[in-house]
Amino acid sequence: MPSRMTLLSNYPVIRTNDPDHARDQIFSLFGATSFHVVKSENRFETRANSLQVGDLRVYYCAFASDVAVGFDEVPFIRQIFNIDGIVRYSGGNLSGEVAQGSCSGILPAGVPLRFDFKSSYRHLVLRIEQEVLQRYLGALLGQQIEKKLVFADASDQHPAMRRVRRMIFQLASDVNRRGALFSELAAAEMSRIAIMEFLMYNPHNHTHFLFREPPASSLSAVKIVEEYIEANWDKPIDIEAMSAIAKISARSLFRQFKKDRGYSPADFAKRIRLDRAREILERSEGNASVTQIALRCGFQNHGHFARDFRLEFGELPSDTLRRSGRRLIS
Repeated sequence: MPSRMTLLSNYPVIRTNDPDHARDQIFSLFGATSFHVVKSENRFETRANSLQVGDLRVYYCAFASDVAVGFDEVPFIRQIFNIDGIVRYSGGNLSGEVAQGSCSGILPAGVPLRFDFKSSYRHLVLRIEQEVLQRYLGALLGQQIEKKLVFADASDQHPAMRRVRRMIFQLASDVNRRGALFSELAAAEMSRIAIMEFLMYNPHNHTHFLFREPPASSLSAVKIVEEYIEANWDKPIDIEAMSAIAKISARSLFRQFKKDRGYSPADFAKRIRLDRAREILERSEGNASVTQIALRCGFQNHGHFARDFRLEFGELPSDTLRRSGRRLIS
């Protein structure tokens, strides 16, 4: 297998030249039920890296030779983002091919599938539990989703599909570079945003509800949610909880925030977290870095945190930390 950039390299789970070992690991880690190496002159090698971020799982796989992998019914959906080579899949009423640089449609839960990977193949796969998607969609719409979420076929050249691909690759890159420093809060926020965007970008049988004008809500709902966010600033934004206490759908809540405040609940949460980050920086005893404090307060991107902090308070967080250190010395 040629030496190339390996996605999620800091989260390795399989790297082997032994087909039997690869089979055992693919069975135990990914839930496969069959594994077959097609005879080939290529030297066998398998690599896999796997990352769990909140309710999302993203994994990278690469095969040096032709390999077939089968799965029974699973409770999650998958979407394949091909990097190199070709994979064909079949099962139930589904069949298709994912060519180099393209992506599959949404591979639904509950359908046994077989994947035939050609040699020198690499991809990134997104995996989300069906129940999680139903729950997030219910929060967005403000109602329990009785009808199963079913995704429509969409061209991989559609702008929405390209946005999903960019989002997933960016998430994989960000977490690979800084994931070891991430707080649970930062990881959960990334997961929430990615799943919400996933539901908005991929067409499905409830998409038309998402683009309807949501019913209006009251100003009191905004105040209730602001109080909830202030009291829970160090926890992930819980769309379901906010919708429940405000007794409206997430979409109605977002609309009312924009109307009455000019910003979203997430923007309000960011302001509160910036305030808390400033307080922590000002009373720091010099044993914490700006990056550690940013991550603790839910900011996963140091550059964005520094920019937002300066816009809010007129100085960089490093300046605030230095002033704190000088006060302690004096």
